[in-house]
Amino acid sequence: MSIKIGGVPEHFNYPWHIALKQGYFDREGVDAEFVIKKCGTGAMISALKEGELDVIVALTEGLVADIVTGSDIRLIGTYVNSPLCWAISTGADSDINEVEQLKGKTFGISRMYSGSHLMVNVLAMERGWHPQNDVDFKIEGDFKSLRDSLNRNDTDAFLWETFTTKPFHLSGEIRRIGDITTPWPCFMLAARQETIDTKLPELKKMCRAIQKACIYFHEMEGISDIVAEKYELLPEDAAEWYSKVDIRGSNLITEIALQRTIDTLYQSKVINTNEYPLNEIVDRRICSIKKDIKSMKLYAKPELVKFVRNNLIHHNLRSGELNYEDLLKFDQHHYFGTTSVDEYIKKIDLEEGAKIVNIGSGIGGPARYLAGKYNMNVLGIDIQDDLYRLETELTQRCGLQNQVNTMCGDFLKVGSHLRRNEYDSVVSWLTFLHIPDKEKLMTLCYDILKPGGYLFIEDFVKIGEFSEKESTTLCEDVNCPYVPDFETYRQDLLSAGFEVEIEDLTADWKNYVNNRYSYWIENKEQ
Repeated sequence: MSIKIGGVPEHFNYPWHIALKQGYFDREGVDAEFVIKKCGTGAMISALKEGELDVIVALTEGLVADIVTGSDIRLIGTYVNSPLCWAISTGADSDINEVEQLKGKTFGISRMYSGSHLMVNVLAMERGWHPQNDVDFKIEGDFKSLRDSLNRNDTDAFLWETFTTKPFHLSGEIRRIGDITTPWPCFMLAARQETIDTKLPELKKMCRAIQKACIYFHEMEGISDIVAEKYELLPEDAAEWYSKVDIRGSNLITEIALQRTIDTLYQSKVINTNEYPLNEIVDRRICSIKKDIKSMKLYAKPELVKFVRNNLIHHNLRSGELNYEDLLKFDQHHYFGTTSVDEYIKKIDLEEGAKIVNIGSGIGGPARYLAGKYNMNVLGIDIQDDLYRLETELTQRCGLQNQVNTMCGDFLKVGSHLRRNEYDSVVSWLTFLHIPDKEKLMTLCYDILKPGGYLFIEDFVKIGEFSEKESTTLCEDVNCPYVPDFETYRQDLLSAGFEVEIEDLTADWKNYVNNRYSYWIENKEQ
């Protein structure tokens, strides 16, 4: 039996053409056809339901919205694991210059519950605005109508995919004032349950073939130039997109991707509950749901970003230039705050201008402090896209972007692209606990350090046996599936080539946490 896959004629679907050209489908023994559909997710879902297509590549939020409102569609895999970046645009002559000025304004959208609508709700929630009371919507239709509405002053802003919008920013027709990315992987694979029942072996083969094509896509030399020519992108735009995109065709879907989508649909009044069973969204015969660091309670909702935004408003720092010292009361989220950073500098005695990698940089508090107070050059790396974006924004507002650079991604992946013997120090506050592959982690840290460089870690170490409840909490709520004891930790470091000095901070941390908890209990109503 054949499989018809539908997708739009855009650059992220190039791996399907690779799979056909390189014979991946043939080698798996499946007759597959990629059908180009010049339509949106809604129309693609209709084509799927009408039997015109067997599988579609479509926006995550549109698919999940259809499923949780009673559809017989099920997700069968993550296609593009990276988020989609939406540019925030306003009119050429608008007096709106910053995203914070959009509170209470009118956003143009293509249709209700479209990506352009739902992402405004994401923006509102991230900024601490009420998604119903603090933004208004006006349906304008297609992309051109949205642009025209800005310059007629019918709307104040709209959100649309970055690279599609860029030519109109360059021409001056509209202006870009910011961006926001989806808090979920942007494209999923989906099929009807009836199709899965009748074509399960073929669908599994299709999934294996596209996974191989995605690997080839990421390893192929000159791919960004091919994509630029085929999809009429500027070469520099294609290169930037290719450097950041993560196309997988994976049979794994993260729990948090589904839950964040459901939460947004609930906040947008698309559905009346956010307590939807995740197992009913996917077909477990083809794909699995997994937990990752983004599923931990600290990161499962944008509470940290909202906390910082609210503090910026409270301290009258909503917009304009900042000094790094303005943020110190609310941008240091590791134990003992700047005291711990000062202790780090004191212990390893770095000279001004030293090059530091901060693994798990979060919203960038320690990195800005190191640059502002000690004149260090810091590369911050964090896996959380919303934290990375806030880190970048605050660093630019502090005027420290020449000393603090940021990368978004898994250190075990992005770190392999860093120069060897390049950095004076690698530092991490309470991040290594989320990375169970300590051997690879330590080796990578050693490789990027200069001879005589320093690795400074504050981390969890096992000092006694965990109860079953403690193990579950560490694994499911903290995303810490493995905690080595002192000696194991020491041996991991020695094996990587480090000389090791260990200091037990258990008593200090216990007092710190108890005091912080007491303070929270006393002030939680505030």
